[in-house]
Amino acid sequence: MPAPPELVALQSFLAGAFRREQPIADDPEVAATARVHVAGNDRLTPVQQADIYREQFWSRHFDALAEDYPGLAALVGARAFDDFVTAYLTACPPRHPSLRDLGDRIVAFAESWQGFAPVTMGGDPPSPPAHRAAAIEMVRYENALVDVFDGPEPPALDAAKLASVPEDAWDRARVVLAPLVVRMRLAYPVHTFRIAARAAADAGDPPPPAPAPRSVCLALYRRDLVVTYEELDPVAFALLEALAEGDPLPRACERAGAGLDDDATAELGAKVGVWFQRWAALRWIVDVALD
Repeated sequence: MPAPPELVALQSFLAGAFRREQPIADDPEVAATARVHVAGNDRLTPVQQADIYREQFWSRHFDALAEDYPGLAALVGARAFDDFVTAYLTACPPRHPSLRDLGDRIVAFAESWQGFAPVTMGGDPPSPPAHRAAAIEMVRYENALVDVFDGPEPPALDAAKLASVPEDAWDRARVVLAPLVVRMRLAYPVHTFRIAARAAADAGDPPPPAPAPRSVCLALYRRDLVVTYEELDPVAFALLEALAEGDPLPRACERAGAGLDDDATAELGAKVGVWFQRWAALRWIVDVALD
């Protein structure tokens, strides 16, 4: 049964009033409507009572985003971070009851946000385009941390099944990667900056300088309930990408080795064996499917 129209109208009004940046008393029309629908009490007027919920909306959601995106706050500075969060919550108000999903649209929003500007944190500040690029990468990285942190744990690779794969079946065998292994190509080492920034904050020190450009191939994963990362050789990263797209191992090796010189190609076979063993040990590989 649909809700009565008057209840829908009331819910819409309260949701809008609680998301206001400014106190409800600053808008006579909103304040007047609040006095109609909010009872108040001996200590608080209806407007004051409604404003408590408005303040809690911003406080609660600001705190949640500050906890999930400390690297971004350290990188862009407190004022720019506050502006970003305010703009994000205004444009993309929460649509799930869990704070875990508060950033479900934050990456796309950051990619369109034009408010990231360089701040001086020791040394010369980066140029605006470079600073914005690093900020967007930080949002992508920290958003991935949230997903990896509480994603479902996949079952371990069945060693007996792996050993039973016939030698001549590898040409068609499909290596299945764990969904919690997030692969990222970064132009800035935002992962190490985030660690340094958190350490500085814990020590009461100012944030470190913004990171200089450095290409990184990164695998983000969870092990023993701890989210961690591993920087990968670009060829190893390309191999993982090909496997994730469903290529059988021989074809994935061909794609990963494209463009290598003869010596590097000759070494690739030995490296693949080492990589494969490590990825299986880290539970990045969870199955081998024979289609």
